[in-house]
Amino acid sequence: MTSREIGRLKPSPRSYHWLFVWGVLNALLAVGIVKRGWGHGVGMMIISSALVGGYMFFIDISHKIWWTADQIWWRGWDYLAIKPMRHTVRIGELTEVTAANHPGNFVPGKPFDRFLLVSRADTITILPSFHRREELEDLLRLIHEKRSEAFTDPQVLEFMDGGFAEWWRYR
Repeated sequence: MTSREIGRLKPSPRSYHWLFVWGVLNALLAVGIVKRGWGHGVGMMIISSALVGGYMFFIDISHKIWWTADQIWWRGWDYLAIKPMRHTVRIGELTEVTAANHPGNFVPGKPFDRFLLVSRADTITILPSFHRREELEDLLRLIHEKRSEAFTDPQVLEFMDGGFAEWWRYR
């Protein structure tokens, strides 16, 4: 088993969307305060907005995925987790690499919103829009070289060949 890290997924510009949303909400709050004055509950609104926006941004940028020649690791926070979660899969034990669509994120015409790296022991979920495409393609090619039989979904192969660029173009 090799323990030297050979790759890591880097965050895409989309990772910073909650920071943008947080900025817009606080700008709207500031405009409201200027127009209406400092009324009852405004301080609580500002504190709540800062906490919720900061928490969502923290969750989105906290996911880390890295790999060696033999294993893939995922570490991050879930929305309701008290401590970081960790998942690990061995490339040689992967049973399925597939694209999936979470029902809560459904957008008409969007083919999928995540990749699942499934083994008997664990599953790693990768959200393509939160990572740069080159590194994700490198990881998928590495897996394909070692476990091509695990690629049961043609959408994953199409993504590796440059498909779906209108949805996941982050470089």
